[in-house]
Formats: sequence, C-alpha cells, structure tokens
Amino acid sequence: MRQLLTFTFLTVALYANSGGPGQGYANNAPNFNNCTSCHNGTQNSGDGSVFFTGLPNSYVPGETYTIGVTVTGANERGFGFQAAVQSGNDVAGEILLNSSSSNAEINGDYIQHSSRTTSGSWVFDWIAPSTDLGEVTFSVSGLATGGSSSTSGDDVYTSSEVIPSQIPLDVTGLLFSEYGEGSSNNKYLEIYNGTGADVDLTSLAFPNVANAPSTAGEYEYWNTFPAGAVVASGDVYVIAHPQSDESILAHADHEFTYLSNGNDGFCLVEGTEDSYTIVDCIGDWNGDPGDGWDVAGITNGTQNHTLVRQSTVIEGNNGDWIASAGTNAGNSEWIVLDQDTWDYLGSHPHEITTDGPSIAIVSPEDGANVSASQVTIEFTVENFTVGSAGDGADGHVHYQLNSNDPVMHYSNDPFSLSDLSPGSHELSIWLVDDAHAALDPNVSDEISFTVSEGGTITSIYDIQFVSDPSSDDASPLNGQEVTIQGIVTAEFWGSDQYRFMFVQDSEGPWNGIVCFNYDGWDQFDWVDAVGNPHPGPGEGDEVTLTGTVEEYFNLTELTDVTSGIVHGESEQELVPSLITPSEIGEAYEGCLLRFENVSVTNPDLGYGEWEFGDGTSTGICDDKWDYYYYPVSGHELADIEGVLDFSYGSYKLQPRLARDVVEAGITRIQRVQQVLHSDLMKAGEDAESDISYMLEDTVTIEGIVTMPTGLSYAGSGIKFIFADVNGGPWSAILSYDPDSSAFPTLFEGDLIQATGYIYEYTTGPANMTELFITEPINIMDFEQPLPVIDTVQTGDLRWPTEAEQWGNVMVRVEDAVVTGNDFQYEVFAADDGSGSVLVDDDSDSVAAFFEVLGPPPVGSLIQSMEGWLYHHYGSYADSTAYKLCPLYADDFEFGSGPPSISGVSREPCAPSTSDAEVVVSCVILDNSTISEALVHYTLDGSTYSTVTMTSTDDSLFTAVLPLSGISSGDNSVYYYITATDDGTDQSEPKTSQYPYDNDHDQLGFVVTDQLGVVDLQHTPWQSGNTRYESCEVTVSGIVTADTAQYNSGYSSYALQDPGTQQQWAGLVFDTEEAVEITRGEHVSITGLVTDYDPDWLFKFGGNTRLINAQVSVIETLTEPNASVVSCEDIHQLADEVESYEGVLVKLNNVTVSAVNDFDWSITDETGFEALIDDDMANFEADNFMGTLVEGQGLDHVMGIFNYSFGTYKVQIRDVADLGQTVAVDDVQVNPYEYALHDNFPNPFNPETQIRFSIGSQEDVKLIIYDVVGRQVRTLVNGSSFSPGFHVANWDGLNDKGQKVPSGLYIYRIKAGSFIADKKMLLVK
Repeated sequence: MRQLLTFTFLTVALYANSGGPGQGYANNAPNFNNCTSCHNGTQNSGDGSVFFTGLPNSYVPGETYTIGVTVTGANERGFGFQAAVQSGNDVAGEILLNSSSSNAEINGDYIQHSSRTTSGSWVFDWIAPSTDLGEVTFSVSGLATGGSSSTSGDDVYTSSEVIPSQIPLDVTGLLFSEYGEGSSNNKYLEIYNGTGADVDLTSLAFPNVANAPSTAGEYEYWNTFPAGAVVASGDVYVIAHPQSDESILAHADHEFTYLSNGNDGFCLVEGTEDSYTIVDCIGDWNGDPGDGWDVAGITNGTQNHTLVRQSTVIEGNNGDWIASAGTNAGNSEWIVLDQDTWDYLGSHPHEITTDGPSIAIVSPEDGANVSASQVTIEFTVENFTVGSAGDGADGHVHYQLNSNDPVMHYSNDPFSLSDLSPGSHELSIWLVDDAHAALDPNVSDEISFTVSEGGTITSIYDIQFVSDPSSDDASPLNGQEVTIQGIVTAEFWGSDQYRFMFVQDSEGPWNGIVCFNYDGWDQFDWVDAVGNPHPGPGEGDEVTLTGTVEEYFNLTELTDVTSGIVHGESEQELVPSLITPSEIGEAYEGCLLRFENVSVTNPDLGYGEWEFGDGTSTGICDDKWDYYYYPVSGHELADIEGVLDFSYGSYKLQPRLARDVVEAGITRIQRVQQVLHSDLMKAGEDAESDISYMLEDTVTIEGIVTMPTGLSYAGSGIKFIFADVNGGPWSAILSYDPDSSAFPTLFEGDLIQATGYIYEYTTGPANMTELFITEPINIMDFEQPLPVIDTVQTGDLRWPTEAEQWGNVMVRVEDAVVTGNDFQYEVFAADDGSGSVLVDDDSDSVAAFFEVLGPPPVGSLIQSMEGWLYHHYGSYADSTAYKLCPLYADDFEFGSGPPSISGVSREPCAPSTSDAEVVVSCVILDNSTISEALVHYTLDGSTYSTVTMTSTDDSLFTAVLPLSGISSGDNSVYYYITATDDGTDQSEPKTSQYPYDNDHDQLGFVVTDQLGVVDLQHTPWQSGNTRYESCEVTVSGIVTADTAQYNSGYSSYALQDPGTQQQWAGLVFDTEEAVEITRGEHVSITGLVTDYDPDWLFKFGGNTRLINAQVSVIETLTEPNASVVSCEDIHQLADEVESYEGVLVKLNNVTVSAVNDFDWSITDETGFEALIDDDMANFEADNFMGTLVEGQGLDHVMGIFNYSFGTYKVQIRDVADLGQTVAVDDVQVNPYEYALHDNFPNPFNPETQIRFSIGSQEDVKLIIYDVVGRQVRTLVNGSSFSPGFHVANWDGLNDKGQKVPSGLYIYRIKAGSFIADKKMLLVK
C-alpha cells in the first residue's frame, strides 16, 4: 500500500553540465564522496542548503513512502542532487521513481537529477526494508551552479537524517470479551488479548457516546487507559465501576464511573482523538437505540444483561456492531446471559452452553399491525437441529394459526401465511420430535397480530371524475373518508415544507390526486406492509393511504390522512400522459403529464411561475419543487414533465426535478447532476443511488470555468470544473482526461461549451459524476463573472442528502474552527458547529501553501473558506466521503476576528460571607496566541479593578476574584471579561469582551448567607439577565401561583419574597413533575436559575426562572398583597418594567383596548397600554376572558407579571383576578410612535425577538441582512399590522431553513413611510 505523506526526502545537486553525476558521488553517504569531488567550492559555505522534506518520524517495514528533497541558494544555471538510503554501509530499501518524479533518474543505488532544474525540488518513492533494520540514514548532496560553464564557482551542500523503524501495533485478536450491565452500579467491560503478544493499552482508548450522539458516527467522550496499562497475551483487562460488587472489583484493572446503562455505545480504538481506527464496539455511535441494542434476537440485549463473546470470535468487529450483535443466537458473536451473571469474568474464552432448546418468533413482533393478506414468519431455533426424520435432526417445527390444524415445517427457513382475513390472529409455534410429539417440557412461542381492515380501495377516478367540470368540479366524494392505493408520482421530499405528494393509480385522466399534510409528510408515521416504521415513500413507490377528500379552493386533495403504508417500489411503471397545452384541465388535475416540442412564451409570471406554449395554446409551470431551470423567452424545450396542480384560479404544471425540463439544445448541468432526495437517502447505504440518471448519455454542456486547468492534482492527466452561470446546487461538473494535452488552457471566467458523455468516477463508496469530453472545447468568451458562491454550513457537506447537491460546486464556509489536523491525506478538519468537514489540498497552490506553513493548529478560527466539494474516497459511515478543496491560499481567511469567549462559569456560583475568593473560568479560542485575558470587577460599587486570567491548556482560562474588599454596602460584585490576541496575521491585535456590551449587561453576584428572590432578580443592567444564570440555589417565598397554574398549561408556579420590597421580589419556577402547593404557603425551593430554558426558549426566554425545582413547605401564611401599578409602569418599554417580573401586580379601572390573537391589550387613565394573558388561567377564568370585548371596562385586573413570547404581560389566574365589568366605552390610548426597538437578547444564540411599534394600520416588511447587504431572511413580507407594539421571532435560520453562521446581522423595517434598521450579533 502506498502511504502518501506530506514529507519528502531527496538529495539535491546541480552540475556544470545538464546531465546527472556519475554513480558514487552521494554527498555525505558513508564511504562515498560528496559533490566537491567534481565541483570546486567549500562544503556548506554558500547561502543555501539541501534538505529532505516529508521524512517519517519512523518507518514501517515494507511500507512505501513518497519523499521529496529541495536545494536552495543562489545559482546561475540550476540545481542538482544525488541521494542514497543506507543501513550502515549497505543499501536500505529500494528507491523508485513515481508519477510525480521529473528531472530525476535512478543511478545504481542512488537517485539523482537527470538534468538541471531551476526549481531545486525532486520527488521519488522509497520502499522501506521488508524487515526491521533498525536505524537507516538518508544522505543527500545538493549543488547550486555558479556562473562559470565549468565546475568552478559552484556551491555544495550536504545533509543527512537518521530514521528509526516502527513496528506497527498488531491489534488483531484484541477485542471486548465480556460486558456487564448489571443492577445498580454493577457494570464492567472486559478486554481480551488474543494477539499473541503483550499489548500496551496506552496507545488505545475506549471512547463512547451517551444515548444519542451529538453527531452521528462520532464519539462524544474520549476515555483513555491509565499510564502503564498493559494486557498480557492470553489475559484480560477489566474496566469496572468503582462502586460495583466486590466480586467484580476483584478482577478490575481500571475503575471507571461512566459505563453503559445499556444504550451508551463504547468502542475500543487505536490512535488519537483526531485520528483513530476502530478495533471493536459494543453498541454504535449512529443514533439513539432507545433502552438498548438487540443482541442475538434478545430485545434490549445490552440492557440488564451480561454479554460474553463466543469462543469462536478471534478478532474485533471493527465497528460493525449490527453484524456482531446478530439477529439470533446462531449468527450472533455474543451469548446473552441474565443480569448479574459474573461467573465468566476474569478470563476468556469460555465454552458456554445454555439450558435446553428454544424457539422464538422474530418477525412480525407480538401485537404488530400488518396491512397485507400475506405475512412472512421469521423465527430462530437454538440447541435443536430442525430437519426430517432420518437425516440426523432432533425433530421439526409445528405451527398453528388461530384454531386451524397444525402445519409441519422441516427447516429454519421462514414460512408464509396467506389469504389472511382482516382482524386479529394468533400464531403458535413449537418444537416436536420425529414422532410429532411436543418436547417435554414444551418449547414454544406465540404472538398475536392484526391484519388491518383495509376496507374498500377507492379508485382515484371515482374521487376525481365529474361529468361537467365547467359547472361544478368538486369531487363527488368531497368530505368522505376513503382509502386509495397508487404510485407516488411526485415525492414529498423537496416540496414546499414537505407538505405535498402526488399519487396516481392508473394512466390517463382523472387518475391522479395531490395528498397534503400540513405538518409535513416527513413528520408522518409511515409504516411498511408489516407495520415496521418507514421513513416515507419515494417517487415510484406504491402506497396505501386512508384520508379525507377535501376541496381546497377548487383543488381536490386527500388530507387528514390517518394511515400511510409504503409497499416499496411498484412493479408498474406509470407513463405520463402526453397532451398539448390546450388539453390542460380538470381531468388531468393531480396527474403526471408530458408536453413535447414547446417553447418559453413568458419567462416570468411572478412567484416563480413561467409560461410555455406550442404555438397554439399555452400552459403555466410553477416551482413547488426545485428543478433549477431558468426560463428565457423563446427557449425551445424538447419536453416538459410534471404533475398538474391548481392554485389561484389556474392549472399549473409542477416539474419535480431538473430532468423534467429537457432543453432542445444545450443540456444544463443541473439536469445531469440532480437526483431524487429519496435516492440520496439510499446512497448512504448502497453507494450507487446517487449516480446520474444520464449515465453514458452524450451531451453538450455550457458553463463558466470555476477551476482552471493545471491547478489541481490530476496525476499525469488534466482536469477542470465548469458551472452553470446561475450557480447554486447541482450546478457544476468536473471533466478529466488522462492525457494532459487533451484540453486547451482554461482560465477562471472562460465561457465554454463541451461535448462528451456522462460517467461516474467511483472510489469506494463515493461516486462523482463527470463529463468525459470527446470533442474539442469551444471557448465562447472569457473574463465572464463567476457564479455567485453560496454560503453553507460544514454539516451540509457530510451526508449525501445534503452534500451531494454541492458536488463540484464552489461553496463558502464561515466561522468555523479547526478540529483536527493529523490526517494521512487531508490537511485538516473544520467545524462551524454543525458537524466537521475534511479540507483537502487537491490544488497545487494550496498544497504548496500548507507545505510551507504546515496545517493550522487545532482550535484555529476560520472566518471564511471557499472551495469546491470533492466526492472522493472516504466513507459515508463517518462522513469522510466529501472533502472541501480550496483553490488558492487566498481562499482561506484565518482568524481575522477577535478571540472567542465562551463557557463562562464561576465557583462558588452563589458565594457566601465565608468565601474569601471566587474562581472565574471561561474558554478562549483564537487562531493565534492570547496575549492578555482580564476579569474587570467592582466590589460594592467601587472603581473597577482587574485580575489576569491564566491558562494551562491554551483554551481554559481562570482568574481569582478576591472578596476581602467587601465590607459594607449591598455586597454586590459585578464583572466582565476581556481577551486580546497577539495580532498575528492581522493588522493589529484584537480584543473581545464578554458580555458583549458591558453598558448593557455584566455578570455578577451578591455575597450573602441568605440568598433571596430579590438577589436573583435584581440587576442594574438593561439586559434584565439574572446574576445567577446556571447556578443551583435555594430561596424561599410565599406562593402566588400554585398547582392550578401549573396544570393550566403554563407548567409553572410563582412565589414572592415575604419582605416589604415588592419590585424584583417575584419569581416564576417549575418542577419536573407537578407538586401540590397552595397560594399563601411559605415554601423553600431549590433549583437551577436561568433566563434561557433551552427546552422552552421562545416561550420562557428572557424570563428569570428556577427550573426543575425541589419544593418543601415551611408554613401556611396568607398571599401577599398585590403591587398596585399602572399601565405606564408596565408597558413594554417602561424604564422599570423588568423589576415587576414574577411579581403579583394589580391595575385599577382598566379598559380592554384590543382583543389580540393570543392576548388582550388594556389601558387606564395614563393612556399607556399593557397586556393581560390567560396562560396561567384556570378553566373558568379562561372562558370568561374569551368573552372580553374591546371597550369593556373592569374595576381591576390582577395576576403574575411575566415575560413570555417576547412581551411582558399580566397572567390572570382565576375569575377573582378580573374585576367587575363597569362599562363598555370608546377606548382612548396614547398613540404609539413608529419605532424599531433593540432585539432581545443581543447577542443571542440560537434565537432572538425583534420588537417594533407602529402608530397606525400599516403593511410591514421586516427583513434580515448580513453585513455585506445580502438578504438572509424575510420575517414579515407585507403583512398588515394594527397600531401597537409587536414582536417577531428570528430562529437564526435563513429563507432556506438553514442555520446561518455567527456574526453581525442587520434587521430592517419598512412600515408605510417609516424605515429603520438596527444591528444584532449572533454568537456560537
């Protein structure tokens, strides 16, 4: 195997003539002369040098390495070299030329220049000795020629390197031999060494995931063996929980707390955190298995069981857990024993026999619902040979369906039950001897299953057909529930929010229908024919659907679907109906259609629609699916296919994919490249479903060259990339030819036409669609604008369903971090938080750049990076099949931003008077060195002081805040953090601050022995954030919202500090499960303080709460009096509105000023408006509030003041909180000003609320842009809003539903003539 390395070892020299030296002048090689034998000059006295590049730290016997050598220094006529590799005085290994070796030749045991070169660099291969020779010496002489045509005036340089051998660790035979998931803490892993030699485990690790992995296929926790951990040959090494049973600990070699609870995948690996090889696994890292993984046919076999490896297994599973676990005892590598069975711990292998024969039905599962009248029964038999009498069998199988006669079965093969009637069925299966007698004791299994009442299949024709559509086109079955069976003609993947799917059960008119699911068909509970979960049908699959026929603005739909069964790919192929535009009408609604020989008659009807015609009539095409066609007036089309839709009074053809719009001339690249989403889902498994549908077709393609010839590695051949001028997904293709002279020189921006055939370049699981050009390339123009480069996330470049669309396309990644840089072929891995992608140096320019600088260090920040996506080698299993390949060094922008500060914490979190200091910690990342990190703090309002933060691991920084200065005042401490880098590769050093704006927010705490609600709530900062974010605290107060409010749907309680202070004295809290508490009870609560509950961010974000609290009742008192406030005190922008959060408030003499969609506006004599809401209301109060009308006067309203869904409001609890109705009058409210307010929170992650107010009814647009003015997201697009205060939520996604990178964004509003904009910061 050839191992490509980024190091090269060569000997370099130049001579007066253009040829190479004679044999034997290998510089400083033992027993040989150097170049001074022929060239005048003092050795190593010039201004240059000779050196090897790419030498391995140690060599593996028999391995092939690619080596390089370089000569530098002043020269007139070029450089030369000669090199050798020796062990003592003998030749070591073999030197060979490779495809990249130029101007070099083999001369005996040496390699040397064959003609002088001005580059001073050479490349060759070295095959290491087949056996371990110990140290070998690489020797090289290099020469830079002088001005003379003779050998005088030349500079001679020499160098040598000594390389030791490396015997690779042989892990074959190293494996997990036993696994215990016992009761309590009785958990362990046993590793057996069957390699034949002692194994040092410190070069291995046992990483794991906890339940569902953060990133599928990647570990979450890297667990190492302690220093000195060795397992002797034939022995075992036991890792046990430190609190496990003594009988387990007696065998333990290493104690480890975080062992599996049955659903945590562990692997034994060799290597480092960034580069490792999986040796063996128990479980996997691919997803949440639920309670555990099935093993040997035992459900949740990894939970509450002991697993012992079969004695026949002699090596690890290399990560293939599915095969290792097996489906029954016969094909599993494991023996499943009862929980707390430790009889075999401490040694391996074992011959284990189980008690007696067994039989078990595997499929279908007990209680399954099946939809077919024929069911296949799969079963397993253990410790019993099934067969016919006389062939050495122990007996055979009997099975009985319901009360029918038993049936004999003479093999372990599955059997089928046919002609099953709808309803419940019972199946029994048992083992018998040759005389048909049941075994004693009886060995049997039984299941029940239900064949669904399929009902009568209604033909789609009967749903759709009407005799006179011009008078009434409504379905005759409108409003009725029906069951249909047909073929998917347009899969829901790719449709608008996955809501639309078209099904047809026969060719021709009236036979198709659109099936609609508002929540998206990807959220629907699809099943296959035997009731197993299914991801959903693809185009061409047969389905059975039960739903209701509904007319939606004259479009007949099947909606409210209650059952969806996927039968798999249909044997019938539906041919689209070939019609003319004049035939478009009701009869073909929902049907698959085809139009031939048409042209574009109007390229832009608005909203993505365009018109086509055949010269006599026209039709409309819409874009419910993305098919990447950009119509131009008069463009001729050979044919168009699609399904017929109806909306806004017109029939519209919906093409489903790029292949549905076929040009009459030039083929657009998207039609070659795009494949169905359902096929991409399969590609990750079968490694072939991503192949182009136009494979081997001859086409002519037009595009802009985006990667020029000669830039990227192509062996002895040549390659380039060109792209559709419109850019975007599926828009680029690569062309390669093994003949480097096959193409003309092409530059970026060349507009070309190329003719050739489509083929797939396949490397392992990866297929990359390419164009093999067969005719001369036509260069039509040059210096054309390059297609716009899309910004994507690194996680979009990992798996076929997201990554395949970007193959060969130039894309941009922003705000990523280098997560690994120790790879055999690629340069580094980068992750913007969505999953890592490998970055390769396929470009010669990039390869040279990193050969000089080396890969960027782990943790380096990448502000931006551009490149094309290469589908090349790697594996889908670990998402390494796709690589990002930048073209130039300028395509990288490393760390031009300031340091990143995150993970801020303190210890103790809630300091008391006995604490002399507080330790503040945070993670600071930067591409260069952090020159200074400071905590700025103030004690009791004193002048700010600073303390320096220090780090021991380059990222985790800590500082100690002394508390000795607190002696009086309110004992408050406030602080913020700054970090400054050293300015490397930047115009100047840059500084970050946390929190982002210290005039808006700071961190803080109170030094106190009796923490109160006021301490949690009070803050002098505009942000309103608690000083105790993520602290676990205990406070007490009197209940103001009790179990009735928890059960109302708000799922929270409230309490209030019993002191005299009312502002800042209220707090909302919740519990994991409902507890019985009553208003007026004095309670103590312990829980986690947060303003940003991650489970309910938009609902509760910005509302200080205590979550998952433990509650204890101290005594029963009375509910505190409500704080009397006015609308002026608590309107949305009031100066002290935050201080009433959580407080019981009361407003007198109010009037309902507006009945809103989710709440009510009220006003009082101040003329300001406030909100009341029913989130905490009991049933009676909720009903009463539903009767409130605008202008209704109430003598008071009362409730808990909170912040939710972006606004402050009074939460009514019961009818008593709503005073008597006093009048219904005209409402007088102070007019709202037009204003765009600060978003909250800011900075934010992952979402924020954008608030604005308008003075009259207006059509509003609210749009988000990035800092260069590109539109990112339209939040509001011309909707009409009433006068008042409004909130729009942005979830950090763009208009395509993709997460946007961190950075500065601009939000801009237009309401009538009012226009304003503000900035906000999204952070990671």
